[in-house]
Formats: sequence, structure tokens, C-alpha cells
Amino acid sequence: MRKALLTLAALVLFATPALADVVIGDGAGYYGGRMYYGRINGYYAGNGGEFTLSPDGKSLDGTVKWLSNAAYADVAKNQGNIANSFQTFCVETDEYVAQPMDLWVSTANVNGSTPGSHSWRGGADTNAGDNLDPRTAYLYTKFATGVLSNYIYGAGRNVSAGALQNAIWYIESEIGPVSGQAATWVVEATNAINVGTWSGIGDVRILQTYTTSAALAQDQLYLVPAPAAIGLGMIGLGLVGWLMRRLA
Repeated sequence: MRKALLTLAALVLFATPALADVVIGDGAGYYGGRMYYGRINGYYAGNGGEFTLSPDGKSLDGTVKWLSNAAYADVAKNQGNIANSFQTFCVETDEYVAQPMDLWVSTANVNGSTPGSHSWRGGADTNAGDNLDPRTAYLYTKFATGVLSNYIYGAGRNVSAGALQNAIWYIESEIGPVSGQAATWVVEATNAINVGTWSGIGDVRILQTYTTSAALAQDQLYLVPAPAAIGLGMIGLGLVGWLMRRLA
């Protein structure tokens, strides 16, 4: 019985994400691991998304960590047979991706406000930063869960990707006025907020990204797993504590 309990405790620990605090990140949050980026042919237009983020297999402390893609629909994760990956878009036009990148999941700006759409000291509003716009969170949530209106997830996906990237850049004050599908999505997101079908930033967070030498890199979007998944991890930690007390 004792052996079985120890085995169960080990399995729970293995299944619980390790979110170690590290000395990077401009606001409150947690370390998300070290990941590579890529762009799949036919999935992007111009210099923007869709980007594919996938785990490097090691992190700052040498252990394996990566962000869960559990919140993503099949059309927005593990594309191109890249395991544990997810599709995302960037929120800046004047910072760039790197190989590999360390990720900090921002949960608040340094001033205590909601997650910044630009890494502090980065983006078009250099040395200022700003909050993630709820319209961006609305559009990315719809995209990541596979239900964004008129988004082509099959052939022609690059056209949709370019339009969505431009809509995000426009909302985040990175570029000027947009037209076509990009403008339509901006209007859709604005209307959703105005009529009360969407508010706040939901489960979308900013990935503040850094090169392995801690230089600022391109910040991108992430859809965190449902609170139930986080709760399961906490239950796991509680179970381990209970088991160890029982075995003491």
C-alpha cells in the first residue's frame, strides 16, 4: 500500500506543471518554459502570424517545461505534426522573434494593471507599454477555439492569417487603419463588447518573450487552460502533501 501511495504521489507531481519564478518578465506572471517558433507554409502572410510555438525540451534550470495547449481547438494546435505546439499572433511590429525564446506569461503590468500588450520598454509605444485590448482577446479566443467567423482554417489560411494579424496590430495601435476582413473583425470585436457578449481579456495572456541572453523579443498571445485544469494541479499538490503526512 505504501509503495502504491508513493507511486501515485510521483505521478501527480509529474503531471503538475512546474511554473518556476525566474528573473525575467516585466510584470507579475510565471515562467512558461523555453520554446522555438516557426511558421508553416500556407499559414501566414507577410512578417506576422500565424506563428507556431513548440517546446525546446529544456528550460532555464535544465528541466523540461512548456505551456499547455489544452485550451486550443485541433485546428489551432499541433499543426504540421509539431507536438505540443500552438498557433499564435504577435502584438508588436518593432520587436522580433528569436531561436529559442524564454517565455514569461504576463498576468499584470509593472503598474499592477491587466497584462500588457507590449513588453515594458518594447513595442511601438517604447518605454510606455499598454494593456491588452479586450478586442484582441476576443478575436484570439475565437481563433484559438476554432470558431472565428470567416477564418479559413484550410486552403487559403494565409489570407485569413494576414487579415487577423492586421486586425490585432490595428487594435493594439501598431499600424494605421485596416480594410476588408481585418476591418470586419475589428467591428465584430467592438460590437461584442458594446452589446455585452464579451468583456475583459478572458483567458488570453501575453507571452513576454526573451532571447536566451535575456534580450527582449517579440511578444505573442496565449490562451491559458481552463481554471479547472489549474485547480487540478493544486489538488495534485494537496494530495501529495496529504500522502506524505500519512506516510510520516
